[in-house]
Amino acid sequence: MDLPSRARQTEIVLLFTAFIAATYGFGVYLFPAIVEPIRAEMGFSYAALGTVSGLVQTGFMVSAAAAGVMTLRFGAMPLILSACSVCAICLFGLAFAPDIRVMGALLVVLGGCAVVVWVPMVEVAREVIAPGHQGKALGLMSSGTSYGVFVNSLLMISVLPQMGWRWVWGITSLAVVVLALVGLVRLRGFGQGSAPKGQPAAPVSLLQRRRMLATRVTATLVVIMFLNGLACMPFQTYLSAYLQGEVGLAPEDAAFAWRLVGLVGMASGFLLGALADLITVRRALVLTHVILAGACIALVAPGVASVSLMTSAAAIAFGTAFFAIFGLIPAYISQSFGKGDAAIVFSLTNISLGLGGIAGNLAGGLVKEASGSFVAAYLAMGLAAGLSVLLSLALPMLQRRDRPDAAIE
Repeated sequence: MDLPSRARQTEIVLLFTAFIAATYGFGVYLFPAIVEPIRAEMGFSYAALGTVSGLVQTGFMVSAAAAGVMTLRFGAMPLILSACSVCAICLFGLAFAPDIRVMGALLVVLGGCAVVVWVPMVEVAREVIAPGHQGKALGLMSSGTSYGVFVNSLLMISVLPQMGWRWVWGITSLAVVVLALVGLVRLRGFGQGSAPKGQPAAPVSLLQRRRMLATRVTATLVVIMFLNGLACMPFQTYLSAYLQGEVGLAPEDAAFAWRLVGLVGMASGFLLGALADLITVRRALVLTHVILAGACIALVAPGVASVSLMTSAAAIAFGTAFFAIFGLIPAYISQSFGKGDAAIVFSLTNISLGLGGIAGNLAGGLVKEASGSFVAAYLAMGLAAGLSVLLSLALPMLQRRDRPDAAIE
């Protein structure tokens, strides 16, 4: 199919970036950012926090298992717009949650909304974005989370102290309602090429397709994403709890760390995506995993410099790596696999990401309860990132990078 105009492509990428900011920034990462005042009011333990965070990753994983198939069956854009609408409803519900059980249930649904938004975007990107620019486009989309995280940090220092955490959820809900309406008007009816029309979207059955995709490359990507979940999800889940409850930083300092993560992420996804378009996605993945490992180590490094300096360095490094990784992986998939296959492979990697997030969150909470410290947990996250460096080096180069249906060696 012919590519849309440059202006239309830009509009789609910007709206998709905003959708990611809403579903990931508010739906997934706002809870760990403001968890301390919520925990103080509701009285749940760190182990319960780990359990809830693990269940959120379960919702993410289950939705990832269905998202690829749903993209083929119903089309990418209807899924994206529907997930944004459900996200707004759940955020509103969180403002009135009476206890951690209700809150946990809503957070699980929000985790599902996030992946149902993200997986179809890879399929849309390979249809509407030229292959030589997909790294930049998907990098910017994945950086949408950073915009949400940055807004979270502003809410933490403005709305949260004055009005309380329930108002934080209410305000974000209203913002997502407006965004969903804009998306419905501007994107409704677009991207129907992702859905079946007259003939099945896939010439082979789902089982046959998955068997065809059972390759070393797919397995390597799945393991990398598991390790990313193991490192990245608990890093954020316990960041505020570690900085305030263990290091002893003030809430404003913890908010500053989150703000640094968001600010850096606003540019890192796009810039490292642009770098990937020049030096290949594989090399860019190696670099970002090195930076991620450095972030984990810097956060708990003893006696190297002042706590605030090392915390800032860790936040900058994490913001640089995190938002880039989750744009580079889909960029590699988009350039490596054909129509339909890209959505299925990305779905599988997101299942793996969810499993890694569950394991990391549960282990992090248990380590804290058992040892009284998060230090061992963050060191384990650094080890997971280091293993991802080695696996990224093992990924094959694309045979041809100028075609979206390029094969891989």
